[in-house]
Amino acid sequence: MRSSFGKRAAEMGLDTSLAYKGLYRYVDAYGEVIYRTLAPLTVENDPNGRHETDGEFINLLGVFTKDVQDEQQLEHKYAGYVSDAYKFIGNDVLNQRIRTAIQSVGMPILEENVILWDSLCRMRNEIIIRNGQQIDQVGDVLPVMIVNNSYNGTRAATLAFGIAIANASAARKSIFGFTLGEMRQVHIASSTTQLSSAVSSYMQVFTENINEMITQSFNSTLTETEMLSVLDLIEGIGKNRRNKISEILNNLNPIQTPGSPPPLPSAWQVFLAIARYSSLEPNLNSKRLLENAAESVLVIPPRMFDVLERLQKE
Repeated sequence: MRSSFGKRAAEMGLDTSLAYKGLYRYVDAYGEVIYRTLAPLTVENDPNGRHETDGEFINLLGVFTKDVQDEQQLEHKYAGYVSDAYKFIGNDVLNQRIRTAIQSVGMPILEENVILWDSLCRMRNEIIIRNGQQIDQVGDVLPVMIVNNSYNGTRAATLAFGIAIANASAARKSIFGFTLGEMRQVHIASSTTQLSSAVSSYMQVFTENINEMITQSFNSTLTETEMLSVLDLIEGIGKNRRNKISEILNNLNPIQTPGSPPPLPSAWQVFLAIARYSSLEPNLNSKRLLENAAESVLVIPPRMFDVLERLQKE
């Protein structure tokens, strides 16, 4: 039989000092979250008498968040609700678990980019690893572990594998996460040894296959139908996004014959245009949809595909 949220709160890392009134708290450098048991209001000396549902537990907890770095935010903000079955994991607890796995296989972390969204309920942390490769026509390409978490049940905690592209012509690194290979919370919560093994597997396949993936994508020209299909997919996310990505793509594919339509781009040019734009996208839902579109045009070597598919199933 499943234990209630309150009975599991301490083992999930929540402060239970105010559990007697149905309040559970967690705070780290990224923010504070409070879960409160919800129940219909009970009024003392109610002239209409007590109703049978007054004060009854309704199997839901309200979510309240606070930005601990914002001195102007003095009160917690309501940010939704979760069911009593919700499995909580703190942002920094999850991030530290991934850091430990990376460091246990001898990989140095270069930097972390943390994005908080949806009233601080959603987090994405892009952990860039120093051991990359310098590839002609592209620049430095580095492996990335992308950690996602949510406090309101809108997204499961996940670990995705990806790449960061550092190029002098871009203002910041373009960061992309594969949908293929994404590990969900049930796998992330497994033993440190298993998580370290997953990180090691990706690092090996990155080292052995990233050059081939980029080269093959460079040499693959999209058909007009494929190109329109990708742009239509992006337009479904937002017309302005399609226009911005088309503008980036035109800058990446400047060679044109006067009076002739522009040449069809390579799969890599389309991927890079989407990745550059999505790296600046603050909406985490839209960012993930853009990454899906970018992934759809990549030519992923069979060995790399197989490893990512296995990681997703483990």
